[in-house]
Amino acid sequence: MNVALLLVAAMALLGLWHYRRLPWRDPRRWLPLPMALLLAASLAPPSLPVEVGTLTVLTPGATAAQQRGLPWLAPLVALPGAAAPARAEWVPDLASALRRHPDSRRLRVIGHGLPPRDLDAARALPLQFEAAPEAGIVALEVPDRVPVGTRPVIRGRVAGPVVRVALHEPGGAQVDVATVDGQGAFSVSALARAVATVPFELRAFDAGDRLVDHAAVPLRIEPGERLSLAYRAATPDADAKYLRRWAQDAGLEVRYRAGLSEGVALNADGLAPAEVALTAASLARLDLLVIDERAWAALAAGERTALLAAVDGGLGLLLKLTGPLPPEVAADWAALGFPTTPLDLPPTVTLDDRLAMRERHDFTAAPVTLADSAALTPLLRADDGRLLAAWTPRGAGRIALWIWLDSYRLVLGGDAARHGGLWSAALGALARPRPAAAAGPQLPASGWVGERAVICGLGAAAALQGPDGSRTPLQVAADRCAAVWPGTSGWQQLDSGGATQPWYVRAADDAAGLRAARDRTATGQLPAVPAGDAAAVRVWRPLPRLPFWLGWLLLASLVWWRERRA
Repeated sequence: MNVALLLVAAMALLGLWHYRRLPWRDPRRWLPLPMALLLAASLAPPSLPVEVGTLTVLTPGATAAQQRGLPWLAPLVALPGAAAPARAEWVPDLASALRRHPDSRRLRVIGHGLPPRDLDAARALPLQFEAAPEAGIVALEVPDRVPVGTRPVIRGRVAGPVVRVALHEPGGAQVDVATVDGQGAFSVSALARAVATVPFELRAFDAGDRLVDHAAVPLRIEPGERLSLAYRAATPDADAKYLRRWAQDAGLEVRYRAGLSEGVALNADGLAPAEVALTAASLARLDLLVIDERAWAALAAGERTALLAAVDGGLGLLLKLTGPLPPEVAADWAALGFPTTPLDLPPTVTLDDRLAMRERHDFTAAPVTLADSAALTPLLRADDGRLLAAWTPRGAGRIALWIWLDSYRLVLGGDAARHGGLWSAALGALARPRPAAAAGPQLPASGWVGERAVICGLGAAAALQGPDGSRTPLQVAADRCAAVWPGTSGWQQLDSGGATQPWYVRAADDAAGLRAARDRTATGQLPAVPAGDAAAVRVWRPLPRLPFWLGWLLLASLVWWRERRA
């Protein structure tokens, strides 16, 4: 090698001597020197310091700015879906990359993070994670089961340029829209009209109304439990009429009694007096009791004692105002946790658009102000923040106060679905608690096509049936878990122990923000490289020969062309 370098130096000197009479503006006068340097570098490449033992892994979401600072000679691999430079080595997974680079002592992960299939392989090495910026829908809360007739609320959080989120039903029609707040949070809702498993869709838009991200919202709409409701009213009124009608249509067992005149009462359901009386036996068969202020005042002392004892045992109680609140009743209800202040006139209130009619209208509240305290949980607020309904716990049950007088106008205004959804949510929050259902298989919160998912709590024989009817038996391990790789998106049916359970699998391009947030969180929980880690070792490695040789060839061709031209 030394002899070759001496010959190269001699060639450079000979070239400079040969062209010494040419002017400096002629490239032949000075090109022999850079030609000699390039030829020498191709024979004995210079070396640069390289960090040994660090494997750089590019994951989906790695930005161009993050890639600009990558070392040229250090090992660089790219996982599927990552945008990577041409020099990166493409690998199907992290385990394959570690087999190809057995001298790796730590990992440097860039992008949104490692998917679930690579987490086990990454746990053996300390890791440095450089996360890419978040964008799209990054958090989503969807109720697991939704009773029919209710309005489930879908909450979430967005990041990046998103300013508006819209909820669309399966047919494509928009059912709700929300503007995100300063922290990126949002909430939307939709009416669960019929028993079904349906995927709604969230769409996130930026300020220019461009679609940033979209995510399916799978809802399991199930029949609600048949609740037993009793309504005690001093006199019939429109709000009680439409509430009772909705409850009967929703399948609730309703016992309604309203006074007509002194000593005369209407038992609308044809019940015997013993069945209407508020005794310990009759209250034990109820899930919820609604009573207005004048019916409360007419209760006998024994009935009131039995009622509060039933609430302690789990009964739900809704105190419903229909007008001015008598002072003695106000004192009783204040002792139950609902301090009120009387007003001269019934106030006019407006409600959030999701609860109001198609055209915005004013509603009426009872002439009282319900004190807003930490002991009360709001059920309904007016637009100005005024409490229209709230509840407080008592023993194993709950007591609520409702001061909105004319919810029936929602039905008269053509919005019966919202009227039913509002009352369903309120009664569902107050009704007697039911025993928890037996635990079934533990399904992943989200699954994607072609991605490994683990299902646990399975029986000895389990299978997964796809939307097309194909049935895939699952290999259940000793820990009662099984791995699946869904091949199609949509609702899958898990059959375990003779019972079926639906599970929604997302398309590969669905909910990209959720997927990135999941990988970011999981990667951030892996063992990290301590700050100031000095375990890394730098060694000198030669640069590749090819670029120097190509440079020499280019300059030699230029000299040859100048010679031919001369």
